[in-house]
Amino acid sequence: MFADLISEAPVRSIFDAVEARLPERLALATKLIKQHSQAPLHTVTVENVMGGMRGLPAVLWEVSGTSQAGITYHGRTLRELQDLLPRWPGSSQVSPEAMLWYLYTASAPSPVELAEFARELVRRAAGLPEDAMRFCDGLPADVDSSAQMIMTLTSMSPHSKFARALAEGVPKAQMWRAALEDALDSHIFVPLFAARIYSNKFREGAGRDVPLSVHGDIAENFALRMGRRGDKPFTELIRLYWALHMDHGANVSAHSMRLSSSAWTDPYPTMATGLIAGTGILHAGAILQSIQFNQRMLAALGPAPSPVQIDAYIGRVLEQGRIVPGFGHALLRGVDPRLAPIVQFVQGCGLPTDSEGGQLLQLIGRTSTVVPEVLKRRAPKIKSPAPNVDSLSGCLMYAFGLELDFVLLVMACSRGMGFMSQYVWDRALGLPIERPLSITMDQIAAKL
Repeated sequence: MFADLISEAPVRSIFDAVEARLPERLALATKLIKQHSQAPLHTVTVENVMGGMRGLPAVLWEVSGTSQAGITYHGRTLRELQDLLPRWPGSSQVSPEAMLWYLYTASAPSPVELAEFARELVRRAAGLPEDAMRFCDGLPADVDSSAQMIMTLTSMSPHSKFARALAEGVPKAQMWRAALEDALDSHIFVPLFAARIYSNKFREGAGRDVPLSVHGDIAENFALRMGRRGDKPFTELIRLYWALHMDHGANVSAHSMRLSSSAWTDPYPTMATGLIAGTGILHAGAILQSIQFNQRMLAALGPAPSPVQIDAYIGRVLEQGRIVPGFGHALLRGVDPRLAPIVQFVQGCGLPTDSEGGQLLQLIGRTSTVVPEVLKRRAPKIKSPAPNVDSLSGCLMYAFGLELDFVLLVMACSRGMGFMSQYVWDRALGLPIERPLSITMDQIAAKL
């Protein structure tokens, strides 16, 4: 066990690991600005401007880089990270804490560092403010789970250590430390708030204050507060989902947080900004759209339709001018690399095939191979008809008993964790506020 190793070897704290990397990153930033500030990176086209900035490399992202081929985290693919990063004892999934450590430091934690990092996060739970918990508990149960989290996060601003450091005049070069303090708090606070919202909304408050396991990781303690103590398959699902969804470059939710935080907004309303953006159906809201779409398809065709039946059903959807959620991606032009580990998990999780969730997963197994070919033929303008992660991840959480209203919060926990690593590095590198130029169509036309 990791706990047995802690007393046997010295460990770096996350502060030590970030600070050790900082001189090299600052030196590179200085070199790029002083020696290459006017070097061209891209020719901006009308399509870039009018197409949602697709294909335009315009946002500096320290923790990952994106392209149509996929994403790399500090130069490594997701597949490589699955081989590199350690697991929690008894788990077959990449540890979310290990992924967090890697995003912050560009290095894998040792087993000892992982154990101590996880213990530090759980210890920070003792600092969860009483007034914020009372605020959360006072929200009506019929308010949407995401709306409850948005309000609760916003209520946390008075407790921001970053905001306090600003008020106290801490030097700009040291503000990353205050940012990291908030970030580490948020890594445990946000999952506990999510579990609290779930308890208040669906369990009449039961278990929302049960003691945490000081030897458990965040996922185990999240499951505990969700009323799923000892539910290893559910805990493994949370580890998988959080590790996979922490960062995906400057997508809508992450870029919303990046834009807000560039004005030195404290982390809590920053994360609320990301969740607001995530509710849109063209972004994370597509997870709910995919569940509902597959539920309708299951009701119409059953769990094992033929390719001909799937073709006809998708054809009717397209003829009605509706979207087919779960396929295509704003960036990727191939199969979403996050799908493979989720598929592997589904194949080994042992869900009963006669439940609605099990039948949904059966249906998705069939549509994932048929629908892309249907879309190629019936909607040839689609740039990439390949399945995306929405096609399976939401239905998997639903199959594990999570209510539709709550599924998005599981994703929000992960995306908030991942972005906080970017937030800290933005402060450490001294990056400026975002302020692009705007341009009208008339101004574009005048340039042509």
